[in-house]
Amino acid sequence: MELKRCRSVCLAGALAVLVSGAPANACINDFATDRKGRVGDVHEPTGRELATQLTIFIAEDSEWVREAYRYRDRALNAPSYENATNLGVSLVYQGHYVPAIRLFLSLERLFPGRPQTAANLGTALELAGHDAVALRWIRIGIERDPGEHEGTEWLHARILEARLADAAGRWDRRSSIAGIAFDRALIPALPKVMPAGNDGAPVRPYGLDRAFRYQLRERMQFVRPKDWVVANLLSDWATLNLAGGPLENAKSLHVLALRYGEPQTLLWAQRFARIDRIMRRSDSTTGTFDCPICDPPPLPAPPAPRVPQRPPPPPLR
Repeated sequence: MELKRCRSVCLAGALAVLVSGAPANACINDFATDRKGRVGDVHEPTGRELATQLTIFIAEDSEWVREAYRYRDRALNAPSYENATNLGVSLVYQGHYVPAIRLFLSLERLFPGRPQTAANLGTALELAGHDAVALRWIRIGIERDPGEHEGTEWLHARILEARLADAAGRWDRRSSIAGIAFDRALIPALPKVMPAGNDGAPVRPYGLDRAFRYQLRERMQFVRPKDWVVANLLSDWATLNLAGGPLENAKSLHVLALRYGEPQTLLWAQRFARIDRIMRRSDSTTGTFDCPICDPPPLPAPPAPRVPQRPPPPPLR
């Protein structure tokens, strides 16, 4: 299976600490162009910087061997849920899936109900080729904490569902794994129907963009081209950015989708030409930069504090 060969993972909790050399999410501002040619600043890497971040691959296996020894010593000398979890994650990165699965199952018995254990166990099982059981644990993790992985694990579940259907010959690889559909205009509208998120409610455009960003950032550290799942997700993410995000992202993400095996189409060749024309005449002074997928919707204003009413003064006599 391509996922097992490439060691694609989306690990919970300890992943951020374990991946030495992975790009950090610093507080940055980047300038981008919207679909009407207006320029504004966004708070995420865009265009080539985004593509570079997605394709920085994992460190050499030798580094993970050293990590494993360190975490083994910590788990033995200072037993804790955190140290044992870190050891399990390092085993996964070395390809030792069976010992990692056994360790995560032990953690589930000793510390039941942790969402991180469910997510890590689901990932290790996925890498070992047990997609159906992996999907069960990913869903358990969502039930335990809908906010796990920034609320994006619904997309991980859909990836596993698509892989299972594909293995059974019941999946058309042209179908959207994320469950979204765009019109075929050169600059399409945002999807009218959105997939259900971790909480069962339809995600908003910002949440959909966040799910693509989070899940692909983790998965693409390990999956080398070509991979139909990554190509499918990148293609939808590129179209989402074309519909309501930075045009720089739409272009860079579609180039990555082609690299991962997405077939080139006449429609996207025409879209590239349209993107280039818009960006050539872009102007930051002609209107307000509009990016509905870039930022979460604003929170409603808090109600004004109630001022206690004083009783009226007594009448004069």
